[in-house]
Amino acid sequence: MGVMSAPGPDLDPEIAAAAGALNLANAELTRLAAAALELDSWYGSSPSNWLAYTAGITAARAHVIFAVAEARGRFPAIIARFDAGELSLEQVHELVQAPPEADADIEEWGVIATPARIRRSIKMRWGPARPEETSDTTPTDSSERVDREWVGTGVTADHRWRIKGEFDLDTAALIGAALIQAREALWGRGQQSISEADCVREVFESYLDGVTSPLQRDRSKVSIHLDATSGVALTATGVRVPDAVADKICCDGIVQPVWERDGLPFSIGRAQHIVPERTRRIVMLRDQGCRVPGCNHDRIIEIHHIIHWRDGGRTDTWNLVALCPKHHRMHHQHRLGITGNADDPDGLVFSDHRGRRLQPCGAPTPPTQLARPDNGYTPPLQGRLDWNWVGLGWPDRDNTAA
Repeated sequence: MGVMSAPGPDLDPEIAAAAGALNLANAELTRLAAAALELDSWYGSSPSNWLAYTAGITAARAHVIFAVAEARGRFPAIIARFDAGELSLEQVHELVQAPPEADADIEEWGVIATPARIRRSIKMRWGPARPEETSDTTPTDSSERVDREWVGTGVTADHRWRIKGEFDLDTAALIGAALIQAREALWGRGQQSISEADCVREVFESYLDGVTSPLQRDRSKVSIHLDATSGVALTATGVRVPDAVADKICCDGIVQPVWERDGLPFSIGRAQHIVPERTRRIVMLRDQGCRVPGCNHDRIIEIHHIIHWRDGGRTDTWNLVALCPKHHRMHHQHRLGITGNADDPDGLVFSDHRGRRLQPCGAPTPPTQLARPDNGYTPPLQGRLDWNWVGLGWPDRDNTAA
């Protein structure tokens, strides 16, 4: 029979004190994040990315901090407990998923519940977040809407492509499932700010990535006609392509020259990649994914000419950098600056739309003394409790007066 060792020292009070100090620090981070949003003082590709590399935290945690920051003004009772160190960041993040009118009713309950319990209870009480009302004004009467499926596309006056349509609910469920899978794939690759447009683009890119037949790949190619003299780019239907889009396409596309005489084509040259496959492999191996600070995207990668190809930029490794589709678009939309020598590990300078340089990571200032709240942090209840009876007095969203 073994000898039972003596119990160790009780560390619960010290852990509670440290947890309370952590709560205070996270509350301060959310306050600063809210101020950054209000003053528009963040920089970089997104507020979450700015906070991630400024504070040295993951993009996922920065996303949670900003979600709480945006809710600070709507939940004064919960935030007051957060600012006092009584609630953790994770607890508050789940509590603010409730409607704001429930703030005073759930603050005390939130203190005794774990984040997972809060999430389940709020979802059971109020359900998932309601979608915002849409402003679709497509004129259709009720008889036309029955069993009617349609999709319309077109180019707007400012050279943007627009799509809209209508399907039955069975098809809607299928499309919705595909968009959910696309959102999970983007999240898994480290993208935190994900729009429905990002999900739609991911569905199309994933589908085209799966096309293996050379004939089918040829059919799915997008052709842009670039006038070598004027630099004007047109689609196959004659629509003018904005310069930013043309520059992006020319970074990592396929060129097939067509010679014309008196406006009529008379010879077609051999199609060739702007970035040769061997050069592309060298760049991919060197960069190991998107080079933008704070970006972990490494699956769908595009090669960008730092000095644009249409401006005479050479297709040499020093002038080529790997970018994810999102940051590639941001650069050509003049929202992300890129300069320097890509072959030098520290040779690239990235800047935001205000011209401020993006640092590879943040440098938090260590405190001279660990701040601790007066009473520390009290952990949630772990004993048996009928959670269905907790919160029966919560307000009903549908019956709450406006």
